[in-house]
Amino acid sequence: MKFLFNDQSFSFETLRALGYAPYGGADIGEVVSTAGRIPDGDETAWYTQWRVLAERIHAAAERSAAAGYRVSAREAYLRASNYYRLCGFYLRVGPASDPLVCEVGRLSAGTFASAAQLMSPAPQPVSFPYEDTTLPGWWIPAESGTAHPAGGDREGRRPALLFHGGFDSTEEELYFAGGSAAARRGYHVLAFAGPGQGSALRDQQLLFRPDWDAVVTPAVDWLLARPDVDPSRIALMGMSFGGLLAPRAAATEHRLAALIAYDGIYSFADMVQHKVGPEVMRLIRDGADSKASTLVEHVMSSDTQVRSFFRWGMWVLGADSPAAVIRALDPYTMEGYAPLITCPTLVLDGETDQPLLGQASRLYEALRCPKAYHLFSGAEGGGEHCQEGAMSTLHQVVFDWLDTALATVQRRGRSQVPA
Repeated sequence: MKFLFNDQSFSFETLRALGYAPYGGADIGEVVSTAGRIPDGDETAWYTQWRVLAERIHAAAERSAAAGYRVSAREAYLRASNYYRLCGFYLRVGPASDPLVCEVGRLSAGTFASAAQLMSPAPQPVSFPYEDTTLPGWWIPAESGTAHPAGGDREGRRPALLFHGGFDSTEEELYFAGGSAAARRGYHVLAFAGPGQGSALRDQQLLFRPDWDAVVTPAVDWLLARPDVDPSRIALMGMSFGGLLAPRAAATEHRLAALIAYDGIYSFADMVQHKVGPEVMRLIRDGADSKASTLVEHVMSSDTQVRSFFRWGMWVLGADSPAAVIRALDPYTMEGYAPLITCPTLVLDGETDQPLLGQASRLYEALRCPKAYHLFSGAEGGGEHCQEGAMSTLHQVVFDWLDTALATVQRRGRSQVPA
């Protein structure tokens, strides 16, 4: 889908930001007018113009808050949070040492926190133990008065959605991508950043790891300790790259009642190798990493999407070259792990999701658990990666399936799953 830009990456990231409008993350006129001032592929203008918008909406939120207009303040803080996230997207040249990366990341987190304080019930910043440190997240409680989504007592323990992002998401973005939708339907939500994501990356310098069960298991432990969570109704959803990480965790973390791969990925390495081409892969197999990196850098010079991926990948994977990024991705696969998943699993796919074409269906075919597959079509507007631009349709599919799965499938007797 071409949206406001000819540049594929600019188009997608703008659609991603505007797609959060149903949950208060954007306003159409603000996005369209700002995008109109950004030349295709101009990363400097991208940062400048979205930063101007974020600061303007942030200032409006502060004025409303000072005057006691809580709803107006909350709505403006939410949009500012998303716009701050957006403005920093292409700050990827040495992001580990770029002060702007930390600045806009913390502004995005801070404006979201200001919005959260004006909600009822209010999302709360939380952390849970992880190895010798902690991981950050947001506890998003079920909205007051909502029905129990699994058909239980509305005043009793509720199902919980454990939700994490992907390659370049933040824990605040997860509110728009699924946290709010789940809370509206009566779920408690723990939306968190794992290693390589959000503030765990930005503030703690934690890098991605393929054994994602080491990340999810302590999050499940944290949920099980809560008196308001039904221990037999914990679902896990991973977004984008999380569509591989979450299934990888579910292969060995069997306390999960359901899994959503949003969108499903079987092999992240295969996806990237397809993008860079056979010559680069031949050089890497031959140990000619320097030549391979030179070829990738040539593609990076003219392709915004490839450029941003490899620049970011060097930070989040701890790699020092494009070739090292490709090598670091080898362990990120579901081969040998997909058959180990036992909980009911929903695999999502986008018809026009070019980088991931065929990945979701490969994951689905490899599963041996009760499973369902949903392909979103381009004609209904949901064909893009992670159904950006079709959030309402996405959430209808996800939560209708999850409501049914949790109502009909017992934790130890998962013989049924909705199709």
